[in-house]
Amino acid sequence: MPEIALALVFLAAIVALSDWRKGFVLCALTAILQDPLRKLTPGEPAYFVLLVGVVFAAAVTGALMRRKRLTPGVIQGWKPLMGKPFSLFLVLVAIQAAHSLARFGSPMMTGIGLMAYLAPIPALVLAYHFALRAGLAGIRGWMTFYVMAAMVSLSGVYLEYLGFDWKALGEVGEGLTIYDVGTVLQAYSGFFRSSEIAAWHTAAIGCLLFILLIGRRINLPRIVLVGAAFALLVSLGILTGRRKMLVEMAVFVSAYFCLVAWFQYRASRPAVVAAVAGVLAYAVIVGALKPDGAVSSTKTIRIDPSQKYEHYAVRGKSAFGDAPERFEALGLQPVMWAVKSYGFFGAGLGTGSQGVQHVAGAAQINRGAAEGGLGKFTLELGVPGLLLMVWLAIAFGRYIRRLLIVTTKISIKHARIAYGLTAFLIANAATFSIATQAYGDLFVLLVMGWTAGFLLAMPVLASRSVDAGQKGSRQQPPSEPRRRFQPHFAQPLAR
Repeated sequence: MPEIALALVFLAAIVALSDWRKGFVLCALTAILQDPLRKLTPGEPAYFVLLVGVVFAAAVTGALMRRKRLTPGVIQGWKPLMGKPFSLFLVLVAIQAAHSLARFGSPMMTGIGLMAYLAPIPALVLAYHFALRAGLAGIRGWMTFYVMAAMVSLSGVYLEYLGFDWKALGEVGEGLTIYDVGTVLQAYSGFFRSSEIAAWHTAAIGCLLFILLIGRRINLPRIVLVGAAFALLVSLGILTGRRKMLVEMAVFVSAYFCLVAWFQYRASRPAVVAAVAGVLAYAVIVGALKPDGAVSSTKTIRIDPSQKYEHYAVRGKSAFGDAPERFEALGLQPVMWAVKSYGFFGAGLGTGSQGVQHVAGAAQINRGAAEGGLGKFTLELGVPGLLLMVWLAIAFGRYIRRLLIVTTKISIKHARIAYGLTAFLIANAATFSIATQAYGDLFVLLVMGWTAGFLLAMPVLASRSVDAGQKGSRQQPPSEPRRRFQPHFAQPLAR
């Protein structure tokens, strides 16, 4: 089996090297297949999680061979709005990488940390080039392929729940046992390697499917269709036992309608209502993170099938409690603990990243603070890194605000896609802030970078669409020539 898997990855890498644009679909396909192939391989080797990185590296190499610049400076508006904080971020990452290597002497730990912080950067720029080359049709095509492929893989959650005993089903290693609602529940992962990853894909499918169906035009049939799709995904996602998946989608929907109301309709009251709903959903995410109990082998667990799903449904509803206390436990306390344990400058890069638990040098590190995003930044980058990440977030927020204003003025069709991509980033940022586990997965990091890259290309695509429409029109020109709308959103814009 490992020989077959490596041969398939080698073939995918060759195709991505010859045509870097195909690398996006091939990366998604590799990410979907690498987990079940890992389970079918004796010993379930951990290197399978990096196979998607091989394909992506080939696509990056192919783009470089075709003289594509893969630095963020090529993106319109990046330098004036993001240049300073981003440059400082790169310097700090390099310093903390050296800090980690000197302190723990583990190149693997440092490498994992570098991957976690730097992988989204080339992904962002490559996605920007892809969007400019393929347009909205190419972006929609990738989304459609991912949604269909991930949905097929997600069906394994239901197959596992029904009792199918396939080697490709279930979690890698020992499964997660959840002690809750007065019973013992198994966290189903289906064809994915863990329930955490299965839950992230469930939420991602829902968000991207929403963009595909609602992004063109909002009407009642589309809303009904999206509602039915969400209901199906929720019914599967509950079985993963990861309750934050439910409210991640709620944050996405709230953020989307907030952006539509504010930027498209300039209606402040509906926008505020949607924003408040999103904040409440974020609080529910925090409330969903009650410790899920001990981890032990699930092979000996037997539950009455007639009552099994009811227990999962009740557990899903229990996500709506104890939010303030858990916010303090997952958001504020880890920051203070990291400073107290490792000092003002933290422990160095990689010390809080997923996967380092398998590194020998990490045995002496208490990684509890890294469960939440604020704690992870403080543990790995220190207090200066935490403050710098806040600066980056504010700068990127201002960048996106100006981008959405410009895109809305040019093309509503492109603006609706931009609203969806922004909402997807907001929902994932909310989840990451209090639950970082899934964001150690390389494919998840790539998707975050791709989403940002697609979003940053929207003003240019919108401007091109307007120009193409003007050139294709056979009507007589107006008495005064129309000026091309240039999306120079680096300068202040008035609402």
